[in-house]
Amino acid sequence: MAKRFFPVLFILALIIGCNSHKDKEIFDSAEKNFNSKNYIKAIAEYEQVINEYASSDYAEKSLLKVGSMYQMLLVPNISRETSNTKAVQFYKKLFVDFPKSPDAPRAIFMAGFILANDLNKFEEAKSAYKTFLEKFPNDPLTPQVKVELENVGKTPEEILEQKIASRKENIK
Repeated sequence: MAKRFFPVLFILALIIGCNSHKDKEIFDSAEKNFNSKNYIKAIAEYEQVINEYASSDYAEKSLLKVGSMYQMLLVPNISRETSNTKAVQFYKKLFVDFPKSPDAPRAIFMAGFILANDLNKFEEAKSAYKTFLEKFPNDPLTPQVKVELENVGKTPEEILEQKIASRKENIK
C-alpha cells in the first residue's frame, strides 16, 4: 500500500509544482497584451486566470483589471451598456470573492457608481453603496459614498438646488 502511495504523492507534487507559477505567467502575458492595447487577448488571459486560478492573488488583480477595462470602454465591438454591465459584474465578483482585499472597497464603490451614473439602476446602486457603508465604515471613500447615496437618481440641477437650499438654511 505504501509503495503505491508515494509514487502518486510524488506525481501530484510534481504537477502542483509545475503549475504553481502558471497564474503569474498568464497574468504577465495579459499585462503585456494590455500595454500593447491588444485588449481582446488581454481580457481572455485575465479571465483564464480568474477561471483557472480562482483563489490566486492574480485572480484578484485580474478581476480589478477586467472591471476597469470594461468601465473604460476599452473592449471593442460591445455596446456602452454591455461594457458597463460587465464592469459591474467583475467589480462585484472581486468584492464577493476577495472581501478582505485592499481593492474590495473600491470595487463595490465602482459597482455602485456605474450602476447609478451609467446604467441608471438606482436601487441596485443604493444597495451597493449601503453594502459599502456596512462593510467599510472607516474607509477613506466613505464620505464620497455617503454623498453618492444621498444623490442617487438626482439630476445635477436637483443636486445644485438642494445645495443652495441647504446653504440658505445654514445662513439663517
